[in-house]
Amino acid sequence: MNAQSIVTCRPVKDFSDPALDLIEKTYTESFPEVERRDFSLLRGLVKDESRFVVYALSREDRYVGFITGWRFDGYTYVEHFAIDPAARNAGLGAEAMKQFLALCATPVVLEVEMPVDEMSKRRIGFYERQGFKLDDHVYHQPPYRKGGEWLEMRLMTYGNVELEHSFEQVKNCLHKHVYGVPEA
Repeated sequence: MNAQSIVTCRPVKDFSDPALDLIEKTYTESFPEVERRDFSLLRGLVKDESRFVVYALSREDRYVGFITGWRFDGYTYVEHFAIDPAARNAGLGAEAMKQFLALCATPVVLEVEMPVDEMSKRRIGFYERQGFKLDDHVYHQPPYRKGGEWLEMRLMTYGNVELEHSFEQVKNCLHKHVYGVPEA
């Protein structure tokens, strides 16, 4: 891959950064409403939550997607990752994730849909090719909206995150800090 095809990850630290307008469009096109928060709340997190990070992805100074995540003690949680529809199927997702993993320099945890259809199986395969491992614990993603359904999903890990021993701790951290669910 030549130097010009490398995807760069730029942190978005200002809630009025114009990149957030591009990210909002990709975010709403890429994720169903049940799998995302209202974007005004995401802007608020950029402004007020030091653990929350947003990276604008670009290639040759052109926006191609985004990654949002949370920095916790010992790992980074990837909340959302999407390549803009206009830039898909060019290998940018793999390159973006590679750059992100190098940049965050911590183990990574993320949620994936259950492997029940071709698209969800392909998505899991994508992450496995990046070095992630699928965990088989039953995991339920809390709803983003009041009155919403809990979604059965799975966690995937990259690096030294051993969910065999820390699943409950990681689950409780995500539920409390990402979704605002009080500990049981």
